[in-house]
Amino acid sequence: MNVVIRELHEPEEIAQIPRLEQAIWNDPNDTIRPGTLMALVHEGALLAGAYVPEPNATERLVGFIFGFPTDRPSEHHSHMAGVLPEFQGSQIGLLLKRYQRDWALSKGYLRVVWTFDPLRSLNAHFNLRKLGATFNRYIPNCYGTMGGINAGAPSDRAYAVWELCSPRVFQRIYAPAPAFDPRGLPQANQIEREVPVGLELSLTEKHVLVQIPENWGQILQTNPPLAQLWRTHSREVFEHYFQQGYRAVDFVRNPNRYVLERDD
Repeated sequence: MNVVIRELHEPEEIAQIPRLEQAIWNDPNDTIRPGTLMALVHEGALLAGAYVPEPNATERLVGFIFGFPTDRPSEHHSHMAGVLPEFQGSQIGLLLKRYQRDWALSKGYLRVVWTFDPLRSLNAHFNLRKLGATFNRYIPNCYGTMGGINAGAPSDRAYAVWELCSPRVFQRIYAPAPAFDPRGLPQANQIEREVPVGLELSLTEKHVLVQIPENWGQILQTNPPLAQLWRTHSREVFEHYFQQGYRAVDFVRNPNRYVLERDD
C-alpha cells in the first residue's frame, strides 16, 4: 500500500482531524477543535496525516499523529495517534511513529512520551514490542470518565517513554529481533478464564510476567463488573512492582503478558 505521510498546516486539512478522531474512537464529545489544533501547530506541535490514494486519483486521510512540546526541552509529548479501523494492521501506525521519531530528532528532542491504556493488548504489543518503548509509571484514572470505546472503567494509563536514540528502539522499528521467550519466568497474577483471581506480590526475580485480558475492548462493552475488577487488579500489580524498581520492557502473546524487568 502506498502511504504518504506529511505535516498538516492548512485550515482545510486540520478541519478533517475531529471527524477522523470520532471515526477512530467513537466519542463525538471528546475531539479537539480545529482552531486549537491550529494554534498548537503554530506553537511547535506536530500534526501529521497518513494518506492513501483513491481510485479517482485523490487522497484519503486514514490516520494521523499529534504531539506537542513539554516543559522539558528534551521531551515531546505524543498525545494522539490513530488509524481508521479498516486500515489498522497495515503498518500505517508504525509509519506514523517512524515519521514522529525523525521529526522529533530533527527538532532536538531525545525522547517522546505518551499515555496508553495498559489493558489494551494491541497497543501494548505495538508500543513495547514494535517500538521499544518502556514504562514504569502508572496513572490511575488519568483522564477521568471517558466515552466511546473507552467507556466502562476508570481511565488508568501507562506513561510510555520512547528513547529515540536508543539502539534498542532503532532495532525494534527497523530490524525487529525475535520475540521474547517467557518460558520459566514467574507470573505476578493468576488468571482463570479471563478473570483475575490472585496476585503474587513477593517476587524478586530479574524478570516478572503480568497477564492482561485477551480482549479488553469486549470486556468493557459487555461486562462492566469484570472491567472494574480488571482495572483494580492491574492497578495494584503494576503500582506494586513499579515501586519495587521494575519497568515494563516487553510484551508477549498467547496469552497476553507484559515482561517487567527490575532495574539494578
